[in-house]
Amino acid sequence: MKIKVKAQFIDYLLIVIANLAFALIFIFGYYRLEWFGVIPGYAPYNFAFNVGIILPLTFVSFGLSVFVFFRVLLNWKKRPNKLDSSFLIFFSLPSIILVIRVFISLVFHLFTSNY
Repeated sequence: MKIKVKAQFIDYLLIVIANLAFALIFIFGYYRLEWFGVIPGYAPYNFAFNVGIILPLTFVSFGLSVFVFFRVLLNWKKRPNKLDSSFLIFFSLPSIILVIRVFISLVFHLFTSNY
C-alpha cells in the first residue's frame, strides 16, 4: 500500500516551514539591533529577545522536524520513492542536531562549572 500524494505534500510543507523557522533564528539573531533594537550584550534585552523570538522558533523548528523525521521512518515501506524519504530525513536533521548540541553543551556546562 502506497502513501498518498497529499501526505507527501504535507511532509514537504512541514519540512519547508521547519527549515524556514530554522533560518529565521539565525537571520533574526544577526539583525537583532537593526530590526528589533536589541543591544547585544545588554542582559534584559537579550533575555526578552531570546524568550520571545528565538525560543519559540527553535521549538517550532525542532517539533516539526522531529514529527516529519519519525513520520518518514514509520512509513518507510509505504513510500514508493526512497530518494524523497532520504531528502526529508536529510532536511529534518539540522534543527534536531542544533537542539541536541545545545542541550549537550548546557549539561556539560552545568556539570563542569565551578559555582
